[in-house]
Amino acid sequence: MWRIRIAALLGLVTLALAVALPSQAPFKSNNSLPAHSLREIDSWALNPTGDAAVIRVKTSEKGQSKHELHLLAINAQFTVPSVLYGSAADQSVYTFLNDQTFLTISPANDGQWELFVQDLNYTTLPPAYPPSASPCDSIGKIASSSKITQAVYAAQADILALHTEFKEVILVKLVGGKDEWMVQTQLVPRPYSHPEVEDLTTNGTHLLDSTVSIWEGGSSSSIILLNLQDVSLPQHIVAQASDVILSAPAFEGNHDIAWLSQKKSENRKLWVFNNEAKWEVALNFDRSPEKIIFSKDGKAIYLLTPHSHEQSLYHLWTPSFNDVTSIKPVRIPSNGTIHSAIHVGITPLDHAHLIGVKSDTLKNEGTELWVISHSPHEDPTYNYENIRLTYFTG
Repeated sequence: MWRIRIAALLGLVTLALAVALPSQAPFKSNNSLPAHSLREIDSWALNPTGDAAVIRVKTSEKGQSKHELHLLAINAQFTVPSVLYGSAADQSVYTFLNDQTFLTISPANDGQWELFVQDLNYTTLPPAYPPSASPCDSIGKIASSSKITQAVYAAQADILALHTEFKEVILVKLVGGKDEWMVQTQLVPRPYSHPEVEDLTTNGTHLLDSTVSIWEGGSSSSIILLNLQDVSLPQHIVAQASDVILSAPAFEGNHDIAWLSQKKSENRKLWVFNNEAKWEVALNFDRSPEKIIFSKDGKAIYLLTPHSHEQSLYHLWTPSFNDVTSIKPVRIPSNGTIHSAIHVGITPLDHAHLIGVKSDTLKNEGTELWVISHSPHEDPTYNYENIRLTYFTG
């Protein structure tokens, strides 16, 4: 009798999974290339929900290179192949304004950059169809004599922050929505005078960056918070003399701020600021992290850290000011090198999901988009998944 009951129970579980995880309707993706071609992801942008991306792919063949824009719908439970949209400029920069609208910033003429919006049409649930995008719609131009290298959009403030190769920041006010986006104002010069911005991020209402000021005989490094509702009043969270470099600022929603500090040849240290106090997090860690990634709910921190000729994510629970016990970050197992990652939240199946670019030379895999997934409740060493999303190489 107990065997019959177990069999019935297993049947119900199987049926539930079949309903929850429907099979993907296949379609062909235009990704075929000659065997002697080399492809790699060289730029990508993820929408706020984390279920769609635009990806620029560089293809090198016989000493020549070209760039393509690919569209991707993301569901880690089944593969949705990327789709080739068309050619792309090698200097274009991408970001999402909302889940369905992405922005392209491309070089124009005479120190001008043109901004285009497109609607992304996609689904992550059956019946599946290839993602597509509407034609480019120009919403205006901005002036920049130097190459734009990064774009971040503060959605609540409707401000686009552009980072240039000369380590300056241009702030652009956008207005509208849906099909009515337009450039309203370009805020130049920057609202505070630090010539070199190293890192830039936003939480939607504020801008956070690390800066370096250099003068004859010295330099200083700062973490600066800027309320985008009043760009005339930047807040210096911390400033250090020339023997300390501050880097990798990160937001925990609307509350904590974190960054890394490095003194000379020592490993980088993790610092947190909670709007009342700032403190160094006591870490039992013999490595030097490069980037900080907060989980979407703010309960965990991921340190993107080099190790053994690779780079991985190390997990720790977000510390509080009163924590005195040394914390040992735990590596989330993965093969190869993780180059960048974004935390997109906890899934209905109760896994913490990050999406990022990873490569593995031992497997002949170049830069590809992956899901790095683990249990948000227990040691990620024993409950994790690495799920490949794109297949441009290997």
